[in-house]
Amino acid sequence: MPTRISDRAGYYGAWASGLFLTGVVFAIVAWLLVNGLRNVDWTFLTTNPAPGSVEIGVAGGIVAPLLGTLIITAMGTLIALPLGLATAVFLGEYGKPRLLKQLTDTSIDLIFGVPSIVFALFGLAIFSNPSLIFLSEEVQTSGKATAKSFFCASIMMALIALPPIVRSTQAAIASVPNVQREAAYALGKTRFAMIRKVVLPSIRPGIATGTILGMGRIAGDTAIVWILLGGAVLEPPVAGWWEPQNLLGFLHGTGATLTTYVYFASPAGEGNAEGKAYGAALVLFALVFIVNIVLGRAGQRRIGRQ
Repeated sequence: MPTRISDRAGYYGAWASGLFLTGVVFAIVAWLLVNGLRNVDWTFLTTNPAPGSVEIGVAGGIVAPLLGTLIITAMGTLIALPLGLATAVFLGEYGKPRLLKQLTDTSIDLIFGVPSIVFALFGLAIFSNPSLIFLSEEVQTSGKATAKSFFCASIMMALIALPPIVRSTQAAIASVPNVQREAAYALGKTRFAMIRKVVLPSIRPGIATGTILGMGRIAGDTAIVWILLGGAVLEPPVAGWWEPQNLLGFLHGTGATLTTYVYFASPAGEGNAEGKAYGAALVLFALVFIVNIVLGRAGQRRIGRQ
């Protein structure tokens, strides 16, 4: 126990901060459980939203928004992860030319601070170009692209997921002891081989942490989905969308995620179904929580095997 007054103040302040943060998290979880659990049942999880009258409240379940969340999160992460790893390796292991490193470092910070609505508007301007019709569908009256599809939304989602992946991986790279690098060089390994065989296997927990944070940003975003995916909350996916002949057309079309469903069904939206919004929010929270546990343990298990 610290004896000096300043040390005691810092000690108790740190404890108070930890308790406050823990209390906030438990309050959010309790609020979601109380308000959302009574609205979640098997029908809610296995049926699509009913396109009935909005005035009487959104009916049906959340299959389409849940499916959209999983697809957007997977596609955005698949784009952001390799790009983020490559960027972090460049910043942490190469760093030359120095000017490019500084510009890249600054760009990551800027991307971290830019609101997602800005990326959504930028994507809308870019993807509506007629030369990018292959990413969405064509507007028959103008010949431009609609700029609303799973492809367009996923590309912009990858941008907001990049910063946490890069920073977490970069910090993990910096923690790798130089003696391991020197040992690899002593065995005749090239720098790329050293990175692939020594550095990357050692930083899997850091990569997993960044991936979890990036996936959380994707799953929790609303602006990009609403603008670049169309916000089609009450539009169920076509039957057999997963079949090879239908999948490409499905990904070129509009859709929804749990975040847009929560907004639409909430008192701030047009769905007039507050209970449905609470239920979808609880499902989204549970989904992110499960992903955190799975990826976190997967990273730790891989390290334990080495």
